[in-house]
Amino acid sequence: MGIMRRLNPLNTLRRFVKDRWGVSALEFALIAPILITLYLGLAELALGMMASRKASHLAASVGDLAAQSESLTNANITDLFEIGDNIINPFEGGAALKIRLTCVTMGTDNRAKVIWSDTHTWTEKNTDASPVITAITTTQLPVGQSLIVTEVEYDYDSPLHSFLPATSTFDDVFYHHPRNGSVVVRKSS
Repeated sequence: MGIMRRLNPLNTLRRFVKDRWGVSALEFALIAPILITLYLGLAELALGMMASRKASHLAASVGDLAAQSESLTNANITDLFEIGDNIINPFEGGAALKIRLTCVTMGTDNRAKVIWSDTHTWTEKNTDASPVITAITTTQLPVGQSLIVTEVEYDYDSPLHSFLPATSTFDDVFYHHPRNGSVVVRKSS
């Protein structure tokens, strides 16, 4: 009779309900997935914010370096784009990182005109009709003066892409006045 009493499923269930250690394990099993998801979400948010800040920092730095030059050659432009790839580290650069460097001058017709434009993995160069150029007004740029416009687009792919398949695009535009002269001259060699 003693053995039957111990094997009774109802008695086992009563002992499980009374056992506080078992309840703690059950609570942990229910809360752990929520806490792990919350932790991974916060880690993803922090990485995304860091990628966004690096893209903005990259645009500001590359534009500032270009604006400090009197003239830029092909080798200088290549170096500036390599600096951009290095700034975005530890995130992946390459095709995910697009940089466009443009020099514009405000014409007498109060329209910004492209003097030169160079791209890094961007499909098109800026023209006088590009949205970022048409947005420049005489309030920002007086007639006869020039600006270096740096545009950056970064396609951020989450390290948790198996859980979060979407890619976020971070973009920024910076404007710098040339520091050594009225315009930064673009030389071919």
